[in-house]
Amino acid sequence: MSIGSTNQSKKFEIVETLKREFRCGIIGMMILVYIMAMVSVGVVIEIPDKALLALIIIWSIVLGVVGLFIYYMRGFSKIRRFAITNQYIEIDVPHKPYFRVNWSDFDSIEITRREDIAAAPTTEGLIFGPKFVYFNLIFSGADFKQSYEFESGKDFKVSSRKKILIALEQYAKEKNKNYIGYKWKEKRKAKKALKD
Repeated sequence: MSIGSTNQSKKFEIVETLKREFRCGIIGMMILVYIMAMVSVGVVIEIPDKALLALIIIWSIVLGVVGLFIYYMRGFSKIRRFAITNQYIEIDVPHKPYFRVNWSDFDSIEITRREDIAAAPTTEGLIFGPKFVYFNLIFSGADFKQSYEFESGKDFKVSSRKKILIALEQYAKEKNKNYIGYKWKEKRKAKKALKD
């Protein structure tokens, strides 16, 4: 991240990759394959008459998980960039359309947040997996509306996402743009009220 010193050159920029996260994912997949290989050996030894069917089921699941992992992690080693200057906001994330909007095009920025939880149907019901968190940046003007949604932790690191939202708010104030941010405190209060 870099921020210039003068008004003309002032710039917020995040340029990063998710190579470390990708490597951790690879290690996790290797551990899974190793565990399933040991399970397969145990199945062949313990129930040789049903081993073929069990092996087909086990390795179908493993190949499915590995395939989903490869699909989800594509682009993690490539550079992604979020830049804010006095003229524009620019977002470039692998496997997504390039995005750029000029400050002069819009009057307000609204930030919304949504969550998805991965779920797989089974005979016992749904098995819930990881939670995915998305932030949608909505730029609106009198005759203008554009939006960009990014996934926290995948498109940008969680720590970078926090910096991005703070920078957007600061720049919006400097540019006299209306800023409707995600209400972190209000959500915490709502969760606390539900517990009480």
